[in-house]
Amino acid sequence: MKIMSLTVKKIIRSVVFLILPLLLTLSCSCNKDDDSGIIRTVLVYIAADNNLSNTANSNIYSMNSAIRSGMKNVNLLVFVDRINYNPALLHLHDAVIDTVKTFPEMDSTDPDVFRDVIEYVRKNYISDSYGLVMWSHGTGWLPASQLHFVAPNMGYSPSRDGDGNHLSVLDIQRYPSSLQTKAFGLENRKGNNPPYVCMEIDEMANAIPDGVFDFIAFDACYMGNVEIVYALRKKARYFISSTYEIVSYGFPYHIVTRDLLEGNLTNVCREFYTYYNSMSGWEQMGGISLVDTDGLDSLAQCFKKIVVEYKDSVPELDISEIQVFDRFRNHVFFDLGDVVEKLCPNLDYVAEFNQQLDKCVQYKASTPYMFQGDYEEIKIDKYCGLSIYIPIRRYESSGLNDDYRMTEWSKVTGY
Repeated sequence: MKIMSLTVKKIIRSVVFLILPLLLTLSCSCNKDDDSGIIRTVLVYIAADNNLSNTANSNIYSMNSAIRSGMKNVNLLVFVDRINYNPALLHLHDAVIDTVKTFPEMDSTDPDVFRDVIEYVRKNYISDSYGLVMWSHGTGWLPASQLHFVAPNMGYSPSRDGDGNHLSVLDIQRYPSSLQTKAFGLENRKGNNPPYVCMEIDEMANAIPDGVFDFIAFDACYMGNVEIVYALRKKARYFISSTYEIVSYGFPYHIVTRDLLEGNLTNVCREFYTYYNSMSGWEQMGGISLVDTDGLDSLAQCFKKIVVEYKDSVPELDISEIQVFDRFRNHVFFDLGDVVEKLCPNLDYVAEFNQQLDKCVQYKASTPYMFQGDYEEIKIDKYCGLSIYIPIRRYESSGLNDDYRMTEWSKVTGY
């Protein structure tokens, strides 16, 4: 999930951008520009039929403000699904927001909807290359049925397992820290039980065509884990993501949009880090990485070598001694590099793994803390750019370890 900020600056910006939906409606157009000579098309997929709806408006405005006149060889398209508005596909250009297509009410976390939007963009906006930004809530690879075990302290409810004890839609909107999310997205379902739906990682993988996108950037929490990038490694060459929570502002689109369109991915990550590192208090919080998927199969083989030798030690690892990235009651996101160092006493194996990890992680940076000054403060001493789960013994009875063994990363490495 994305966490919500209460700063006065953000409140003022949110009020201003409440008028954006009206502007989008007034600037509706059914015609697209001539796509001849288009070098790159970037699709931003915003699943915001939830408590991030107003933030989506703010981010769209920021994207549009960053597009300068003369940028004729790129397309910036935004599919957005917000509370009380039908989903729409927008074309942002020359400080103008055109509504290309409106849709009937639908579930933007439905993989079929996601697939159809991608295909529409590919068919109608032909370009040399494509990029994808995934924007919403996120909780990594975790299955919905395990969220109540992982984080009951954050309001995750066992209602997903059928006991009916769920939060109402009103509660979800009123208490953002109580949001129940998994993998990617959150769609309010008014009057239904449960009152939300999300997209699983395997569903996402099936919806994204192989080899179409140059990059996929996750503007969503906890998506920077090795399990996800490995599962999606055939979907794009590069991934931008965070191992931990992203403040609800999301990416600083007024700064990074041009670099996204031009494919300057290292700059996107650097600007993200610089922006959040310049904040104060708990809002000085941001971790980011750029991963090259070309080396992930080799990374998996290096990790497998360690697992084969030291698999019996995995369930007994002392997770209190390993860098953690979540504030859940039962932690699940740990620094991949730190796990390898704690698990493997063979320094040659560790060096080999780290060498391959450095080839995969092209850029990484993190602020010194998460939630600095808060009772949930987490100090970031290690940040290799990817997180990983640890199937420790005390998680066995919950079934979480069994769920983990269904991930492609676990199957390939034996972890």
